[in-house]
Amino acid sequence: MITQFVNDHFDREYRTQAVAPVASQTVATYLNTRLKQIGVSHVFCIPGDYLAEWAATLDDPAQNAGLVRIHPNNEMCATYAADGYGRVANGVIGCVAFTYGAGGINAAQAVAGAYAEYSPLVVINGSPSVAQFNSQRDQGVLYHHMLNGSHTDQRIFAEITEIAVRIDNPATAPALIDAALQTCLTTSRPVYIELASQTAHMACAPVPQRRLSASRIPSSPASVAEACAAVMAHLKAAERVVIIGGAEIARFGLQKPFAELLRRIDAPYATSPLGKSVLSELRTDVRFAGVYFGRSSSPALQQLLEAADCVLALGVQDTDFNYLGVVTPDYNPAAKTTLPGPDRIQARNGAVLVGRSSAYWGDVGLADLIAALLDALAAADGTLAHAPFPGIEGPPSDIPPTSQYPAGDPITFDSFKSYLHHEFLKGHDADHCPQIIADSGFSFLSNIDLQCGEGGYIAQLAWAAIGYGVGATPGVVLANEVAGRTRRTVTITGDGAFAETLNALGTIAQLGQDVLIFVMDNRVFAVEQWLINADAFCDTADAPPFVPLTAVPQGAIWDYVKLAEGFGGRGFAVASNAQLSSVLGELKTPCINTMTGKPTFTLIAVRLPAKCLPGNAAWKMKCG
Repeated sequence: MITQFVNDHFDREYRTQAVAPVASQTVATYLNTRLKQIGVSHVFCIPGDYLAEWAATLDDPAQNAGLVRIHPNNEMCATYAADGYGRVANGVIGCVAFTYGAGGINAAQAVAGAYAEYSPLVVINGSPSVAQFNSQRDQGVLYHHMLNGSHTDQRIFAEITEIAVRIDNPATAPALIDAALQTCLTTSRPVYIELASQTAHMACAPVPQRRLSASRIPSSPASVAEACAAVMAHLKAAERVVIIGGAEIARFGLQKPFAELLRRIDAPYATSPLGKSVLSELRTDVRFAGVYFGRSSSPALQQLLEAADCVLALGVQDTDFNYLGVVTPDYNPAAKTTLPGPDRIQARNGAVLVGRSSAYWGDVGLADLIAALLDALAAADGTLAHAPFPGIEGPPSDIPPTSQYPAGDPITFDSFKSYLHHEFLKGHDADHCPQIIADSGFSFLSNIDLQCGEGGYIAQLAWAAIGYGVGATPGVVLANEVAGRTRRTVTITGDGAFAETLNALGTIAQLGQDVLIFVMDNRVFAVEQWLINADAFCDTADAPPFVPLTAVPQGAIWDYVKLAEGFGGRGFAVASNAQLSSVLGELKTPCINTMTGKPTFTLIAVRLPAKCLPGNAAWKMKCG
């Protein structure tokens, strides 16, 4: 199918053009122009000699089409930054570039995370030339960064991107570039472009006048009508409807029709963990009920979902965390299995499922279904007799006041959230509410009820690679600037996760980004211990010890204040609620790096007891 697309595209766009290729249009300038057109403004680039010919064009205003090259410190951090960049706002696409083998394979894990979570990302890999591959084949020469001559990188990335193309012929380069970039726009997933050395400066066909755009996922009109009718039948019969919005709402730019659907149905809505902040949680025209996270959700939201007789899930990517503690694939006769139930309707990824496999359509795009539902609700017979449907009891976010946490007490996950919310985040409107980046684990779980603006909560949860948060931070900040948002960024990470990507601090300082980074310094991979045996957190004499593999052994010797200063930022270390409160007051004024004269990051090490658990994780303990 992709081959046919490329052939058809080449015939239509290039063979029919009267203008012959000219030296001023090269493979490099073609690629740069198309990248800029689809929403790439920055390229997170780790150059190497196979990539150098193209990478050099990014620094030449005559060739870069307005792209700006950013130089992170390693390929994993570069990919996390580009991934975060693509998650922030519609119309902004991430791009990462590196060199073959040692660079590409170092980035593969992070690219896989973007693929798993539908983050739009263009991956560019500079590779050995055609002559070098031929030499390896015919003469047995192993060129640097090669495993062998079997095009290892392309085969690896073909498994973790939506399409993988190799550019080594200027005649086919435009069609292959366009096929990859249009696929990225259409699927909201990573695509891979391998650029052979010695190819970037070759002349190619000029850029067509027609800009690339997302291709609508094909839907069968009959299937859309049938699926819509089935959903409407459930909505009309239901007395307690709850809608759940997922990440696909944001990935495919469906926020406006989704919000309109919420208003028309007049039902409360929650989001999945990955879907947090698909709409601004501060809006008053829709009825936000919180983030559904199984037993780690608020009790009021759990009750709302359990009482529902119709759950309409739109764009929700189900992960094992969505129903944390509620359902499990492992046999457990005592497990609670009411959710997801037979009255659940799931619409995502081009398909609609009503109930437990009772009705299914595999060719219905999410945008088409929402449009059809809006039309059906506007029709004369579209009245929902039981609307408005019952909502959540109390506010969706009920973070206790700081007065519940004595000033002299040690900081806990819950007291940290209370002080951060009430003394720093609270009071901002939707347009200026700080951007939250939460790393996997308790940094995410404990803070799901911090209220954010649209796109204001970035996290990697399904792939759940620890260290994503700090690595993604410079990309998220840049993307907000591109989108015209004036948000201050707050990154929350664990100490073990921080150690994975701490060298991203250098990039943040270099770019002059005013970022606040909170490191939860408990010196243990707490979420791993919680998953293995949560009873280790019990405050009882017979509590089992922590498993040694969960320790962060270097934590005791790290000096976070000096570390921050060494990377060009400002550092604090706090252990009590009073110290945290004092530092939060100082953070309202951005820090300026005296060497660069530009803003820079502030790193706050938040010392926690190792046995501290977030309140919404305590349910897993069975203390004697």
